[in-house]
Amino acid sequence: MEPSFLYQEPAIFYRKALIIGDTHFGIEKRLSEKGISDSAFSERLMKRIGQLIEQTKAERLIIAGDVKDEITHLDDMTARVISELAEVVEVIIVKGNHDGGIEKCKVKIVEADGFAYGQLGICHGHSWPSEEVMACKWIVSAHQHPRLHFRDKSGKHHFENCWVIADADPEEIAKHYENFNKKSKLILMPAFNPLLGSDLQKDEHLGPILNNNLFKLNDALVFTVHGMLIGKLKDIE
Repeated sequence: MEPSFLYQEPAIFYRKALIIGDTHFGIEKRLSEKGISDSAFSERLMKRIGQLIEQTKAERLIIAGDVKDEITHLDDMTARVISELAEVVEVIIVKGNHDGGIEKCKVKIVEADGFAYGQLGICHGHSWPSEEVMACKWIVSAHQHPRLHFRDKSGKHHFENCWVIADADPEEIAKHYENFNKKSKLILMPAFNPLLGSDLQKDEHLGPILNNNLFKLNDALVFTVHGMLIGKLKDIE
């Protein structure tokens, strides 16, 4: 069974699981510090997840890290949102670099190096994946918030969240892992939180997977969330 990319959504459906990343619940606090007032943002994000759970008839929700925006502790907003989602489906969280104290949520917590779910190895991306993850056919990573930045002929700037799919580089992987899938592909997920995005062409904080060239990022295929193939990353200006 291959993972299904949901049309117009930064989400994967696979083996009765809805898989997303980088929700950053509680981002209202950061917005407020910038003079933006939107106290219901996380609530709307939760409702959107609930709608996708209903549409796909998912039995579990896997969040590939950065569930919350607060780095060091579990905020009340995130605790409430996760509690409400856990009443609907089984919730599994892979710890991200923003997920300090997430263990206080009464759901299954997986360390940042990730876990295997069928043929998918799911990790956050800010730390080294486990060998279990590297043995999978597909490696799903959040953390990067991949986004493309375009400028049209009139000079107007456009931003498009995207999927990035890269082939493994077995020679580079062998420097760090004894056991791995030589034909594995890396899937970089767009952030589920629509306020987040990083230009891959400029991002210098790619995490160990990409900083050590374990996958061929320059030759990676880039797709919009609408399913349009943009091309190879190296050819996109």
